[in-house]
Amino acid sequence: MSWKIGMPNLGHTMEEGTVSEWLKAVGDVVKSGEVIAIVESDKASFDVEAPADGVLNAIYEIAGSVVPVGTTIGLIGDAATQNRGSASKGKISPAARALAEELGVDWHGIEGTGDGDIITRDDVHAQAKRGRTNTGQPVVAQAPASFGASLSPMRQAIAQATQQAWQSIPHVPLTSHADISQLLRGGEKTLTASVARACALALVDHPAFNGWLEGGTFKPSEAAHISVAVSTTGGVVTVVVEDAASKSRSKIADELRELAQNAKEGRLDGKKMMGGSFTVSSLGRWGVDAFAPIISAPQVAILGVGRVNRVAREAPDSALRFVSEMSVTLVFDHRANDGVEAAKFLSAIVGYLEHPDRMEKALEKIQ
Repeated sequence: MSWKIGMPNLGHTMEEGTVSEWLKAVGDVVKSGEVIAIVESDKASFDVEAPADGVLNAIYEIAGSVVPVGTTIGLIGDAATQNRGSASKGKISPAARALAEELGVDWHGIEGTGDGDIITRDDVHAQAKRGRTNTGQPVVAQAPASFGASLSPMRQAIAQATQQAWQSIPHVPLTSHADISQLLRGGEKTLTASVARACALALVDHPAFNGWLEGGTFKPSEAAHISVAVSTTGGVVTVVVEDAASKSRSKIADELRELAQNAKEGRLDGKKMMGGSFTVSSLGRWGVDAFAPIISAPQVAILGVGRVNRVAREAPDSALRFVSEMSVTLVFDHRANDGVEAAKFLSAIVGYLEHPDRMEKALEKIQ
């Protein structure tokens, strides 16, 4: 029995990844769950684990290779499989060898599909299409002309994803304001964590905004996994707080602090970027009053958070008082939801932000 090791998908918009490093060599014994390789997308690295106990029989994509998602990069088998494979290792037909030299393909390590596992011309052609050269260097994919050759790989990925989302999704923004005076009086120092928690609780009551629209079908998430946009030197990435509705604001704040630090230092585990069902993006600290962010497809909604302003509002006794007011803009996919339901969802978010005690009571009910 053998198990293929494929290039994993580190995000809905990922099309290819880079084999960064192999931690095991061909012939090494591996254990199920053991990290055997590291791959990278444009935004993060990801540990590849062995799917079963066995032996690393083959490495099809060496370090530095850039391959499409799903491409087999290695093969694990039991000891018997390894023994059978060693007898045919290095067997290639003369015609295939000549073709490999012509195309500049390193045929060593190619899994032969011919009789007796011999490497054929078709195997060499398949290897060439995967971008391998006789120097072991991958063929670098060129950026689309519309994005310009000067963009970094991360910037190219962001540009492609946002352009596709903008062109395919009917974005509808709804803006409201939350009086967070009570939240701030409570010594609030982790505003983003509070916003993430408020959104998670609101999603519990409005599940139509918690999930993904794929192939014309809405797929609800089993929990509110909140993606939070984080700015790095290479661009904006999103980190995910899983099941945020079941966590306290302080717990969310701790997670976000660690995730953001890892993202800025380039140490973010790819798993921490996957599975978000709703996104929060804030530009308030940069003096932005309000903005309408682009939805992170295939999610169906995103919340843009502006800065906190001190404004005068009329109190019940008709006197004016100053409050701390923050703008929040919900952008939703009109294919998945209508304006009335979106307005109710946004109102629920504002309600939790204006009455933080509700967030604490909701947590007690969940726990």
